[in-house]
Amino acid sequence: MRPLIVAEDEELFRRELCVAVPWEEYGFMLSGAAEDGESALRLAREQRPAVVLTDVRMPGLDGLELVRALAAEFEGDERPLVVLVTGHADFDWAREAVRLGAFDYLLKPVDDAELAACMRRAAAALDERERRSLLERAASGNPALVLLAESAAPASTGNPFADRVAERVRDAYVRALSLEEIAASLGVTGGHLARVFKKATGRTFADYLARYRVARSLELLRDPALRVGEVADLVGYADQRYFSELFRRLVGVTPSEWRQGRTGHRGEG
Repeated sequence: MRPLIVAEDEELFRRELCVAVPWEEYGFMLSGAAEDGESALRLAREQRPAVVLTDVRMPGLDGLELVRALAAEFEGDERPLVVLVTGHADFDWAREAVRLGAFDYLLKPVDDAELAACMRRAAAALDERERRSLLERAASGNPALVLLAESAAPASTGNPFADRVAERVRDAYVRALSLEEIAASLGVTGGHLARVFKKATGRTFADYLARYRVARSLELLRDPALRVGEVADLVGYADQRYFSELFRRLVGVTPSEWRQGRTGHRGEG
């Protein structure tokens, strides 16, 4: 899950955004909320969010100024995508913010379907940004970077059924997943979906899921506060030993060895 922060000076709407929106369904986790632009900027420095959802009109640092400040402080892939929330009267402000580099804008009152579509576009844009970056870095031959690059697949494989499978993996990889279950939801047979997915991605569903989970674990292992067993559980593996064996097969070292080599932190498992 990618971190997201909300900046909104209207308390009731801010609370609604924090409590009522199913951010996890779109691949994000709410990591903070701010009542003005200056607080949002401080949160961004602390949380390093992937997305900042901000009102245009706020006391002190407004949404437009926040876009400028984030662009000045964060470079390249570190810069969060900014989604503006604006009233009709501030429409020109929102267009100016997009010109300055904001990702998108939403009009108040925010429609649930439009918010969902916007967040899915943001997730796809972040996937593509990550894929390009990793492909460049993977040229070094590092197996972990190669794995991440392979798992950060393009937003579209060219086949709608395969795209739905990949989307389901991204959204629900932490729980038990089967191709038969996904096929049933799409109204096709498991065998047909397996052939379509293999042709579109070059991998079986089981291999794709395993690689995606291990790729996500590489990100979680950056946090020394998480034990290897906790990381395994967070990516869908209740059996730490199985997870460690799978990790070593794909990355070339155990999770603890990879963590130690990357951060100097010694861990278990």
